[in-house]
Amino acid sequence: MSAELPRHIAVIPDGNRRYARKYGLSLVEAYRHGVEKVRKFATWVLEYRDIRHMTFFALSTENLQRSRAELEVLFRIFKNEIRRTQEDPIIHENKVRVRFIGDRSLLPQDLVKEMERLEDITSSYSDYDLTLALGYGGRAEIVRCIKRIISGEVRLEAVDENSLFRCLDTSYLKHPEPDVLIRTGGEKRLSNFLLYQTAYSELFFLDKYWPEIEREDLRAVLEEYATRQRRFGR
Repeated sequence: MSAELPRHIAVIPDGNRRYARKYGLSLVEAYRHGVEKVRKFATWVLEYRDIRHMTFFALSTENLQRSRAELEVLFRIFKNEIRRTQEDPIIHENKVRVRFIGDRSLLPQDLVKEMERLEDITSSYSDYDLTLALGYGGRAEIVRCIKRIISGEVRLEAVDENSLFRCLDTSYLKHPEPDVLIRTGGEKRLSNFLLYQTAYSELFFLDKYWPEIEREDLRAVLEEYATRQRRFGR
């Protein structure tokens, strides 16, 4: 493995519902497999000590248009997994700070309370950042940024391409631009995820459904990333 590693990996974990159909599973079973794979994937990433930031697209604003029954399943699984994460030794031993981005007003209040509790529990940690995009859309994030500028939170005369990062949802990250964006499930699009931040990200589209991803898939992505020449448009 080359010493050239990304600092920030973003993931669109796509294909949970197709995984359910492929293996004859219920949506509940498939989503549980998917959420558990997020936990495993994060553990694999932590083995590469130079990768300090992970961002997962957990639930988009478009996903919120799905049936009430499916959303209730998702919200219940998210709430249980967030509670589990609050006591996860991997989080505490590695001093991983967990934060959520997106529009919390779109989410159930009991879920939001668990999100805020996890953020509070890990607020003193600074070795690694785990960001979960929940109720998130990239265009809506840019609209929120514009509103912060209009409100005076960010001075208009100070706005340029770099300072704009300070009013995005990911403003707290030292490296808000993902070096690597991985999307599973065979689709090849961003789907409204981190639109401003991924302008120069290296994109990897994997044909496996998210719950099928294994440690070797991450290794293969990192090995290919090490061979790419990043010119940032120059």
